[in-house]
Amino acid sequence: MRHETYDRVFGTAYTLLATSALVVVASAPFLAVLLLTPVVTSWPLLLPTVPLLGPAVAAAHAVFTAAAQDEGAPVVRGYLRAWRRHARRALAVSGTATAVLLVVAVDIRAAWGTSAGAVAIPVLAVLAVLTAVTALVALTAVVERPDLPVRRLVPACLALAVRAPHFTLTSLAALWVLASAVSAAPVLAIALLTGPALYVVWVGSRATLRPVRAAA
Repeated sequence: MRHETYDRVFGTAYTLLATSALVVVASAPFLAVLLLTPVVTSWPLLLPTVPLLGPAVAAAHAVFTAAAQDEGAPVVRGYLRAWRRHARRALAVSGTATAVLLVVAVDIRAAWGTSAGAVAIPVLAVLAVLTAVTALVALTAVVERPDLPVRRLVPACLALAVRAPHFTLTSLAALWVLASAVSAAPVLAIALLTGPALYVVWVGSRATLRPVRAAA
């Protein structure tokens, strides 16, 4: 292996591990409630912290974009700059998605065990999945197209996510693997797998957004 190959491998590993650490710090309130309290009873405390994941993920995607364009791009400073630049728009995406998912969850709970639930629950479950995947793609879109308002990006992200189900399913699979690993070994999984999982999501979302990016 040439020296450049070693540099690239170690540079990529550093970017992924450093991004994992930065995302953990940026979403510390959410992780603290998730890991240190019983979620079944502490979900009212968890709910207000969920939107913090939006800026944390968007900044990670900005780091990956910068690294793809320049292998020597700074990770820590780049992440902090991206968090400050995109936090407001990313919070709008994650906050709206959290509110929609909360309403859907309440409706599913109310319909559970009723005659109407057989029809309503599958529809609500599809709505929840569409909300989640739209938010994932939109968190990349706020980085890729900072010139467009969120209200214009979100409908486009929904349409593109539906049109590219292979990328959407890959992103969901990566997050499922991360969640499964966190449930088995929380500290190790969060430290080692957060960056790689978000990288897979970024790759899929960026490919999904190709028409939007091309229009820039």
